[in-house]
Amino acid sequence: PTFANALWNKGGWIQNRANTLALWCMFAQVFPMFQDTSRFATIPILYSDGFMDAAARPAAADPTMQGVVALLALAANVICLAVIIKRSKQQKKNPYKNEIFTDQKDFQIAMERAEV
Repeated sequence: PTFANALWNKGGWIQNRANTLALWCMFAQVFPMFQDTSRFATIPILYSDGFMDAAARPAAADPTMQGVVALLALAANVICLAVIIKRSKQQKKNPYKNEIFTDQKDFQIAMERAEV
């Protein structure tokens, strides 16, 4: 979805992401052992026995770094929410009822493409 959004389907990232997730979920339901026990397993070794046991595998992952990444992700989400709130207050618009990024170039291009 990121490549499609960047190259040919601007403004359609969420739809592309939904499609890729749906395909993965269907595949995982049909072939569950592929993601659990094959050499292509998607479960990290830290969780391979069903729960995280740092004492059994201390070098598998650093829980401190996992916490740092989680806090960075939370901070990024708070910053995005703050930008949306700030823009909505500047424009005196309700972000639930009105678009607040209508002045952005990508928004205008997507709306032009939608009219065609």
